[in-house]
Amino acid sequence: MGNGIERKSDVEELEEVLKIVSERVPALLKGIIGSIFSAEAGRNMGAAAASFYKELLAGGLPREVAIKMTQDYIKTFTDLGDLLREAVGRKGGVSKEHKRELAEEISKGIKEKIEKSIAEKSGEET
Repeated sequence: MGNGIERKSDVEELEEVLKIVSERVPALLKGIIGSIFSAEAGRNMGAAAASFYKELLAGGLPREVAIKMTQDYIKTFTDLGDLLREAVGRKGGVSKEHKRELAEEISKGIKEKIEKSIAEKSGEET
């Protein structure tokens, strides 16, 4: 009979742990998404992409290859963001409209940084 009491205790403990995890993980994911999709994060991502692009050019890669590799580099970040948004979206989380607006804002910032970097690099080459 002592074994039955221990099993119930283990089951109750597991239920408690799962309840805590289910309450805290969505909040954690929301916080991560908020930090990834903030205006500051967009600026930082754009700066990182521009630096990546410049290094590829400095390494001797053709412009077209550097652009493609930079696009792939950015896609890695956006894919991660999409995955996190999807995970949070299943439990409510951030509204779809807000997610779309944030994604557009980040994309715009990244494109501006890349265009600025390309323009600066083109100015240096002439």
